[in-house]
Amino acid sequence: MKRLPLCLVCLLCLGSGQVVRAEPVVVIGSFSSLENATALKNIAASQQRSDPVREVRVVQTQRDGQLLHRVVLLSLGPDETEALQQTAQRNGYADAWLTDVEADVGSTAVLDYLGVDPFPAAERARQQQRDADPQKVAPVTQGSPKPLLPLYRNGEEAAQRGERSWLPSGWQPKGETSLTFRLKGFASTADLPLTDFNRSDLGSRREDGTLDLRTMLQHDVGNWSFELAHTALVQYGKGLSLGQLSGEQIVVSDDLRLMNLTEDVNDGSRHRTLHRLDRLNAQWRSDRWAVTVGRQAVSWGSGIVFQPLDPFNPFAPTAVDRDYKAGDDLVLVERLFDNGHDAQLLHVFRRNAQDSVSSEVASTAAKWHGYAGLVEFELIAAQHYDTEFFGVSGRIPVGPAVLRSDIAMRRGISQSQQNEDWGVLGIINIDVAFPWRNRTVYAFAEYFHNDFGLTELPNPLMSVPVDLQAGLSRGEFFNLMRDYLAVGGSFEWHPLLTQQLTVITNLHDSSSLLQMQFAYDVGQNQNMQLGWIGSTGGLGDEFAPISVVALPTGQSITQGGGDRIYLRWAGYF
Repeated sequence: MKRLPLCLVCLLCLGSGQVVRAEPVVVIGSFSSLENATALKNIAASQQRSDPVREVRVVQTQRDGQLLHRVVLLSLGPDETEALQQTAQRNGYADAWLTDVEADVGSTAVLDYLGVDPFPAAERARQQQRDADPQKVAPVTQGSPKPLLPLYRNGEEAAQRGERSWLPSGWQPKGETSLTFRLKGFASTADLPLTDFNRSDLGSRREDGTLDLRTMLQHDVGNWSFELAHTALVQYGKGLSLGQLSGEQIVVSDDLRLMNLTEDVNDGSRHRTLHRLDRLNAQWRSDRWAVTVGRQAVSWGSGIVFQPLDPFNPFAPTAVDRDYKAGDDLVLVERLFDNGHDAQLLHVFRRNAQDSVSSEVASTAAKWHGYAGLVEFELIAAQHYDTEFFGVSGRIPVGPAVLRSDIAMRRGISQSQQNEDWGVLGIINIDVAFPWRNRTVYAFAEYFHNDFGLTELPNPLMSVPVDLQAGLSRGEFFNLMRDYLAVGGSFEWHPLLTQQLTVITNLHDSSSLLQMQFAYDVGQNQNMQLGWIGSTGGLGDEFAPISVVALPTGQSITQGGGDRIYLRWAGYF
């Protein structure tokens, strides 16, 4: 899905009143559409943890009388621009090229210099006030990474790439078409503790793997755009009998969706072959409006590890494959206002257990996104399944870092009982990226609270509260207890090699989940990841083996725990 540039007007206004100067940058895309430029900017911004990028910006220029929006990368220093270009080319932007832009692109002086003024009168007045007082200018804040989606191309992109058409000579279809393929392989192996519940069936180790080919087709014509993404997937391994694969994002079932777009080709106890459509939508857009209908992905909130404001198929904290988020069947309406604020209204259609489309399992939600001084905020109200859902999110710069907080208030989320109790879920996090010895360092910390979680695990673990069980079964919760602390970061050992480490600690029993990963760019548009997931804690702690059955001998049958090692490769074509 292509999303409106819902905060682009404000982002363009962020600048300083300093002296304008030329600065070399790396151009990774050029578009006639603000929407497409913003989409690429969001993708590139999510990759800053591994790239030596100081900032990602959208700048304007004119070509043959047409206003174009270029997405540019600013390096950590003038001498590192060429190295940044090479890194960008290795990371999927094969035709990244160098040029000079004005350093303070958000100021009115630069906009006047370029001969372009995209702001309405009211916004221009606000921009002049900002230029008069550099202290009031907020730097661009980065939210959580967005799903990677192929982008529409315009004439400038195609001309720069020197593309040759595969169509018959003299015939061209209307609009622009993008076709992208991703081939991914994933393999993992894990230890099973001696007391594990599944050891009698799976043995001492479990090996899992997947191989999938994703085909992404997008067509843009006039005010309309169309998106289709097809996945052919082969899964194998012992984890299938448990309904999960180590470290992988689980394939979301279509059984309760409006459209069943998944077909099993071959299904066994240790293997599964299927193909599915997880994007199928059409969008109409104008300068201020966009309406999208069909299967698409929506991501809300600012969580790094936990996502309390995103009930729409959030990633599990330990998911390795985060390239594409599972989509929902919905209608999404987006509106951009002259002051840079924006609004979204969506409705998710679902089927109940009786295979009927029902409002009791649907979601209707609205979000307002705006700015108040240095603070970027979001307000959310929703009817999610049969319960109420309210949320607020805020982001503010703190020196070189960004401080974020998401708070959600939810009525009891179980549909099996009438629960009128309200619960609070929330996160507060901070992250920062900085150069060190010509290498990029990234660090974060995040606290998560869930009122619906437990403060103490029963021993043995026979059942969990119905509200918690409902969240777990719908894929909105992934942990059993109430309070967690996640810390981590990444270090760039080499432009091609990055190491990442994340530690998630249960603050009630002090058990921890550890995940370490090395990512290596093996070639253009190709990346390989080698990782390890382990845990600490005593018997009965959440991240250590959990007791599920107590034997008369006093021993326990457990579940969970053990170390996992995985290898992942992905290539884009």
